[in-house]
Amino acid sequence: MRVLILSFLLFTTLNGKPQWKLRIPDSSFSIQHLQFSTNAYDRENNIVYAFGRNHLFAIHLDTYHVDSLAWKSTIPLGDRFTLDKVGKRILFGLGGKEVKYAVDINTCEVTPYSNHREDEESHYAALYWNDRNQSLGYFGGYGFYSLKNWAVEYEGNGNWVTVHPNIDNCNPPKRSHSNLILGHPDKPHLYVLSGFGSCSGNQLEQECPDGKAIRNDLGVWCWLRDLFLFDYEQHTFKKIIGPHEESIDMEGIGAYDYHTNAIYIVGGRSPHIIGNKSVDDSFQNKVLRLRIGKDRAFKNVQAGTKGMKQTTWYEQYNYCAFYNPKRKSLIWFRSEGMWELLLR
Repeated sequence: MRVLILSFLLFTTLNGKPQWKLRIPDSSFSIQHLQFSTNAYDRENNIVYAFGRNHLFAIHLDTYHVDSLAWKSTIPLGDRFTLDKVGKRILFGLGGKEVKYAVDINTCEVTPYSNHREDEESHYAALYWNDRNQSLGYFGGYGFYSLKNWAVEYEGNGNWVTVHPNIDNCNPPKRSHSNLILGHPDKPHLYVLSGFGSCSGNQLEQECPDGKAIRNDLGVWCWLRDLFLFDYEQHTFKKIIGPHEESIDMEGIGAYDYHTNAIYIVGGRSPHIIGNKSVDDSFQNKVLRLRIGKDRAFKNVQAGTKGMKQTTWYEQYNYCAFYNPKRKSLIWFRSEGMWELLLR
């Protein structure tokens, strides 16, 4: 009898890993046509915002229902967008200092936010809202064969101010196309996770001496595999891990659990590394976790994926992930719907 009980307990322990659950199927709304932002999430009201098919979507995580409003403008969305929660608006536009617009999340009315300035140095810069000084900012970007690691904020009247310079100190490495991850709600924090770039940002470099290289059209970028904390009140960056951290074995979307001070990488792909004999275009249905201040490396999170499709990463190109603080869970938007993983 004792052997049977021990065997049963061992079986239930090994099979007691959390399971991803489909909460909103793709039949409710076509996620494949949506554009997400990792910082367009109202955590107080538990609503994720997304754009697609000339509509603004509000995805309610408390009730698993989706609202949408028709886009009342002919102005295209642009590269990136972010949320001003208090102002009840989404800020969007093309890279860097080029004109930005605000869209009211209740009416979908679009109004100008900043004056237009030509900017060929900050394409695909990541947008953020500074709730300390109530201004729009951007980080990184690309132009004239180089990447940047500057942070720039809008003071009004067409005036953009560089609050963190573009310098070659690798703190952080230079990059574009970043997804800024929401930090602790009571602190002026965002996280910058991995991507492709280098310390110098020079597109013409031909090697990545300390890490793994991927080709661009003129040279190579490094697969950064790092994590930095951006304090947008002090305008400083702090390295958490990396660059070239071996435990980051896929390029994915990050989500921050501020209850346990942990960063998760939700899903991802293996980049096409120079020198690899094989090319893997599959999308990985797995999760990595780093408990900041406790772990020296990211570790795999055991989670059941029954019902999830095995796809190529091209089929999940617009996926996104968030930490839901009300349910202490991870939210994963994929091509087949919105999934949730309860963490505890």
